[in-house]
Amino acid sequence: IMAPKKRETRKRKAEDPKKDGDTMEKEPRSEEVRKRDISGCSKYIGAHVGIQGGIWKAVDSCVTMGGSSFALFLGSQRSWTRPALDSSAADKFLEQCSLHKFDPAHILPHGSYLMNCGSPKEDVFQKSQALLVDELSRCSRLGLTLYNFHPGSSLGTITTEECMDKIASAINHAHQQTPTVVTVLENMSGQGSTVGGKFSELKTIIDKVRDQSRMGVCLDTCHAFAAGYDLTAEGGVRAMLDEFDQQVGLKYLKAIHLNDSKGKTTPHQWIINSKLGCNLDRHEDIGKGHIGISAFRDIVNEPRLDNIPLILETPGRPGFEYAEQIELLYSLCNNGQRYTEPL
Repeated sequence: IMAPKKRETRKRKAEDPKKDGDTMEKEPRSEEVRKRDISGCSKYIGAHVGIQGGIWKAVDSCVTMGGSSFALFLGSQRSWTRPALDSSAADKFLEQCSLHKFDPAHILPHGSYLMNCGSPKEDVFQKSQALLVDELSRCSRLGLTLYNFHPGSSLGTITTEECMDKIASAINHAHQQTPTVVTVLENMSGQGSTVGGKFSELKTIIDKVRDQSRMGVCLDTCHAFAAGYDLTAEGGVRAMLDEFDQQVGLKYLKAIHLNDSKGKTTPHQWIINSKLGCNLDRHEDIGKGHIGISAFRDIVNEPRLDNIPLILETPGRPGFEYAEQIELLYSLCNNGQRYTEPL
């Protein structure tokens, strides 16, 4: 029996009023906590989990759903300012990570959707820059080494180049204020005036950052497909990674967000509105959207994606929540043939 889920209200991302994201936190199934044995498999598959009841609860949530990596928010998505991180809560988080043997390289905090480090509005830029510093500081206290965030949006009032300059400036400032943590840019779908839909834009931002050893990229499959990278073609995953390597460099690839791309439905038929290159950021459950199961089989068998977090941000549905989707993805490892068609 599945326990009731609490879902976060959908937040608009990167300050762009045209953007409508699908990332949701979920509570784990009510069942015996287990730690997946992934010996013989080099893929660390997990999901974005909630921190309700204490930030350390994220670890238990991941273990309960059978994940071996996880993402989490570091605080409320509703406010620019937050209470200081409670020291006892941070210690509990560290204890739980040690207990369940989670490597910091497999934990990917997700930046606040309020942030827009490329904003042309000076007050929003300053608040975003301050929040970036705060979140990197929290990562340091929690023993985390990665921090993923959406680059930003020009809001259509400055050029893309000016927007990228501001993003790099905010990162340089945050790096000066905090030690060690790698700032991980997420590729975007190209929706509205967001920056980062093209790999070349991610590389331009990285090139403008002084300490490039503290830079990384997280590739979101839904975003990449919507931006025009054809993951559904034979060899499409390999081709995308080849292009990423040429334009950015695989040394910067720190994580993957695993999301199918949604097609809007009617009671009678599919309406094709989220096809390749549509620029729509609409996450769908694995195998239920336009990307399809074959691409995800290729992803979990791609050696260049070994030993990095592969994180679900799918909406979930009864009987096919995070735990079931993690199980499905692991069943495809080593070219498993259990699933050959979309579920």
